[in-house]
Amino acid sequence: MWIPALCYHRIETPPVEAHRDTNFVTPDAFAEQVGWLARMGYTGVTVAQILAWQRGTHSLPARPVAITFDDAYDSVVTHALPRLAHHNWPCTVYAVSAYLGDRNRWDPTAPPARLLDAAALRALLHAGHDVGAHTRHHRRVRGLDGPTAHEELAGSREDLEQALGALCESLAFPYGSHDLLTVQRVREAGFAGAVTLKRRTIRRRSDPFRLGRMSVGGPLSLTHFALKFAKLQLTPSLI
Repeated sequence: MWIPALCYHRIETPPVEAHRDTNFVTPDAFAEQVGWLARMGYTGVTVAQILAWQRGTHSLPARPVAITFDDAYDSVVTHALPRLAHHNWPCTVYAVSAYLGDRNRWDPTAPPARLLDAAALRALLHAGHDVGAHTRHHRRVRGLDGPTAHEELAGSREDLEQALGALCESLAFPYGSHDLLTVQRVREAGFAGAVTLKRRTIRRRSDPFRLGRMSVGGPLSLTHFALKFAKLQLTPSLI
């Protein structure tokens, strides 16, 4: 089985000055993409379910697809979840633990937006969704010294577990940036797995700390989305 995973950020109509910003997908485009996947026979799963499947403790539907959201914007709840609920699909949301309920302070050039707070993330968990870490301050972990990397990685996991009252199993590398040392530090921080932005599918034998995802964003037509997704299916992960 080869599992595709998709990475989204903001499910919003972008302001005019950000109309080509690849962090944005309009709510209508997102609904079209999810609807197309459902018509193709796919069923949504979480990253936690994929990790359990890799360990042999959980089964998956015949054609699983993981829908993930980096940064945990409010638009996940306001615009994405109603579209996913139409198909009864769960998702995985990666939160920046120092900014829960705040805004995207790590990128002062981006249009500001509110982030989900701890109560909203707890509600996601109770509804069957999955919440993972996106570091403490959205820092590029690759290249950090050991103590700073530990603060960003283990600190984010501890923050979220305390705020949510549940285990935080997986991490999404900010900007997808990682190397072998970073992967080792993620293991040492207590995570069970991590997702990248390498465009490749996931297999049972894939390295759980370098799971592939396809980024989705910008003014992408449904036809182009389908072509991009088809190419993803031809690039299975071999690690």
